[in-house]
Amino acid sequence: MTAITHFYETFQPEHYDIYLDINRKQKQFSGKTTITGKAESERISLHQKFLNIERVEVDGNPVNFTKDDANDAFYVEAGTTGAIKVTISYSAKLTDSMMGIYPSYYEVDGEKKQIIGTQFETTFARQAFPSVDEPEAKATFDLAIKFDEQAGETILANMPEIKEEAGVHYFDTTVRMSTYLIAFAFGDLQSKTTTTKSGVKVGVFATKAHKANELDFALDIAKRSIEFYEDFYQTPYPLPHSWQLALPDFSAGAMENWGLVTYREAYLLLDPDNTALETKQVVATVIAHELAHQWFGDLVTMKWWDDLWLNESFANMMEYVSIDAIEPDWHIWELFQTSDAPMALQRDATDGVQPVHVEVSNPAEIDALFDPAIVYAKGARMLVMVRALLGDDNLRAGLKNYFAAHKFDNAKGSDLWAALGGCFRIRCWKHYEFMAGTTWVSSCGS
Repeated sequence: MTAITHFYETFQPEHYDIYLDINRKQKQFSGKTTITGKAESERISLHQKFLNIERVEVDGNPVNFTKDDANDAFYVEAGTTGAIKVTISYSAKLTDSMMGIYPSYYEVDGEKKQIIGTQFETTFARQAFPSVDEPEAKATFDLAIKFDEQAGETILANMPEIKEEAGVHYFDTTVRMSTYLIAFAFGDLQSKTTTTKSGVKVGVFATKAHKANELDFALDIAKRSIEFYEDFYQTPYPLPHSWQLALPDFSAGAMENWGLVTYREAYLLLDPDNTALETKQVVATVIAHELAHQWFGDLVTMKWWDDLWLNESFANMMEYVSIDAIEPDWHIWELFQTSDAPMALQRDATDGVQPVHVEVSNPAEIDALFDPAIVYAKGARMLVMVRALLGDDNLRAGLKNYFAAHKFDNAKGSDLWAALGGCFRIRCWKHYEFMAGTTWVSSCGS
């Protein structure tokens, strides 16, 4: 299999201008992406998948390029190094794969409808726009979208819409972020909104196939979770809004796109008067998990996929910390002990199981990292022990330092351990070293 080559080594993007024209009826879209960045080589590498690349320009001049579909790539003969501007014109088809840009189907009163949504984690942003589609390649983004719009339809993205001209919707410039966290959606949607104590707009969006009161529970949990995290992390939520969107067709449980979190409908919407507590707890922990990611994973992102646990293990622990704080009568840690803990123990006893930290040596291994029993549950059990060892005061101080040092950037596991280890003095230092070192994180069956 092909060994991973980091395209970031040849080209470091700083800003993307992305224009998309999406036609649902024809199930296709066209696009024009301009990437401003620094070329380290006269021949730079960019990601694409299923894109028909029509024209490439560097600093306004057409240049030669070579496609390499086997490696989701194309290579641009930039002819220079240093600061450059690469413009790519392309087209592609919408597919029903639930990856990239895709239609999501539902019915209202027997009428078939669809909304368009996105799923870019792990390596599917390249199906929507050419990019350096790697976590380390953070940049800012300006998004402009035109679509076959019908009256009353809503369009959402990571940032607020700032204007609409000639049918094109323009969104505010994002903060510095990874490509896999970009998201947008549009269709005939209903919504309910509120505002946190610090002024963050929080909203829940869904198709009109659902009753309006099915949005209420999620809105309340999302608002209170963000307020809890801002206090616990001592770090403000950095975007103006946090939208929660239920998609009728969705391959995962939920996805932490920054500012536009997407969910399978069953993990966001419920009738608050006719739903069992157990179901409410599951929905609440999923919402709290994705919102924990807005700091762990979005504000600070793992440098490469081998440190995925920095995202998922922490979010898995923090969903319980958050819900326990905002709904103490639920005794949510009992759910952790009866679900996550035994799942981790059973899986970890299997011969050949992966450790929490896994080296990634080829592209096919990236999606296989998402083992819920290991990188989620076992990693969370480890962090629960770290929390008990440090105490919440030291944990919060360490996290505050971690976010301050790495916000809008990337980190490795060693960066987190260093931030936490610098905030306390304890007699059990050897235990902390054991958990923070390669022994526990990089070993299976431990």
